Amino acid sequence: MCKLFLDRGSFADFTSVSNIFIDEYMPAANGEFVKIYLHLVRLMNGSPADASELSTEQIADQFNLLDSDVMRALNYWASQGLITLSFNRENELTGIRLEPVKASQEVSEEKVLAQAAGESFPVPIPEASLPVIPAKKKYTAAQIRQYSSDSRVEHLIFLAQTYLGKTLNSNDIHCILYMLDGLNLEVDFIEYLMETCISSGHKTLSAIEKQAVEYAKKGISTEEEAKNDDKLRQAVCQSIYKIFGSTPNAPVKKEISYISKWTDEYGFSDEIILEACHRTMEHTHTGSFQYADSILTNWYRKNALSMEAIEKLDSIHEKDMQESFKPKTAARHTKKAKTFEQRNYNYNDLEKKLLSGRDKKFQSKKDGE
Repeated sequence: MCKLFLDRGSFADFTSVSNIFIDEYMPAANGEFVKIYLHLVRLMNGSPADASELSTEQIADQFNLLDSDVMRALNYWASQGLITLSFNRENELTGIRLEPVKASQEVSEEKVLAQAAGESFPVPIPEASLPVIPAKKKYTAAQIRQYSSDSRVEHLIFLAQTYLGKTLNSNDIHCILYMLDGLNLEVDFIEYLMETCISSGHKTLSAIEKQAVEYAKKGISTEEEAKNDDKLRQAVCQSIYKIFGSTPNAPVKKEISYISKWTDEYGFSDEIILEACHRTMEHTHTGSFQYADSILTNWYRKNALSMEAIEKLDSIHEKDMQESFKPKTAARHTKKAKTFEQRNYNYNDLEKKLLSGRDKKFQSKKDGE
């Protein structure tokens, strides 16, 4: 193996990346995450106009990713302490600030000092390991003939030709082999992908293959998991996660079961479900599906299936609370009031008696002298 010589040439227009990032952070990070971080560094080193139209949608389009993938990358680098994210009251991402890249030793020292001072120190939450997606390979004519005798391949080719209404070319055959052999997907799941993609207007095997790759990136390999993922992408689900300040990265069975119960079993409208989520955040300050479920279950049991009925429940609850906190006064024991007979006085006679008594008293005092 020959040694490589790196010639700098006339390289002048460049973006500076910390060696610490390359040595310590980049090896453990997902490749897509690294791309997005380098893109942010590039924007910081460029002109302000480069970042004037920055958004997660714009980044997703540039790197051919989903918006949720971009948010996963941003959350990952935030957990590593390399960026700080800002959100508004609606939990919409409004700002990204790049932080100084520090060596792990520096971070450890800061943590020790913070703990010694009695301060809390954020502990990064490692991103769940993502499935490794094998690169698509070029099959030889001999390999294609060998696979053609496989009953699974025969079945998928027949279905594809039936659905698409055409004879498959070599590129189409490569797509089927890649999904079956490269991505290691089951025939039933590939058949499901064909049906859903074609019914939604994506009538090429390359589009079906692209959808298969997107599912494979999330570790989805069954029809049930794919349907759960689709459910997470629905408007109400997106709104729920937006209120809770999080982003669904893969189907979460427990959360899906809650959402299915609220929409299918309880039959609540999106407005009522989102109202329960807002109240959850007001009371708990965290995105608790369990707490939101307790609110919605209580409304369902009390047959409060509209916002008007919920407002009536709120009024009743508020009235009960006021009654329960009202000061309790002791029962008054009233005694029977005594009645007095009204007396009629002759004030002239009283005056004469008083004067007479005073004269007698004065006379007796004089006699005593």
